[in-house]
Amino acid sequence: MDGGKTWRDARLQEPVLPLAHTRFQLDWRWDGREVVLQSRCTDETGYVQPTLAELVKVRGLNSVYFNNAIQNWKVAADGGVHNVHA
Repeated sequence: MDGGKTWRDARLQEPVLPLAHTRFQLDWRWDGREVVLQSRCTDETGYVQPTLAELVKVRGLNSVYFNNAIQNWKVAADGGVHNVHA
């Protein structure tokens, strides 16, 4: 909600499996205005998902690796949610 200045831990939904996507929940009070939320993961080793800029700095722009950067979610005033680039 603040461009990644602060982060809150979400609750993971079962099942939580190794090397698998895991659904999560986070309580949040929406005021009806457009906002961009960000989500990032921390794995069991403590590795925190990087920003896209951090990822490009390490891998470059023509990387063939999977883009595992922090994800940005635009919540529109009508309640629609879409994955967007920051």
